[in-house]
Amino acid sequence: FEALFKLGVVPIVNENDTVAVEELRFGDNDCLSAMVASMLKAKHLIILTDVDGLYTSNPTKDPEAKRIEVVEDIESLNVDVSSKGSSLGTGGMATKITAAKLATASGVRMSIVSAADPAVIVQVLKGDKVGTLFKKRTLKTSKDKK
Repeated sequence: FEALFKLGVVPIVNENDTVAVEELRFGDNDCLSAMVASMLKAKHLIILTDVDGLYTSNPTKDPEAKRIEVVEDIESLNVDVSSKGSSLGTGGMATKITAAKLATASGVRMSIVSAADPAVIVQVLKGDKVGTLFKKRTLKTSKDKK
């Protein structure tokens, strides 16, 4: 990746379900992106999807669902992600939360935003309140527990 960065290239990593062999599958692009962001020590991972963030429940089925702007503590997150939102993806919001746990545990902020407008990426990087931001976590080490 470093060689590509030096050339000004932004690499796109994708688990293409049609060509992935079972031995090399990660399960979904959300978790794969969190692993890559962690490996690269990225500052921020932005996951583009067909909804504008994480909701308290599925907004297409629950008119009372509210978008969550910021998740400070992912371990205390209480949302209903049991229903699959779209037929286009393989994981839905549950895998995005798993990806957020992986990314934030590695010190990477993560945002879930709608892919409908590409300008949303700039908005996220400017700190605008779009989508859902998962703040990075500071994990306690065994030394901290003593």
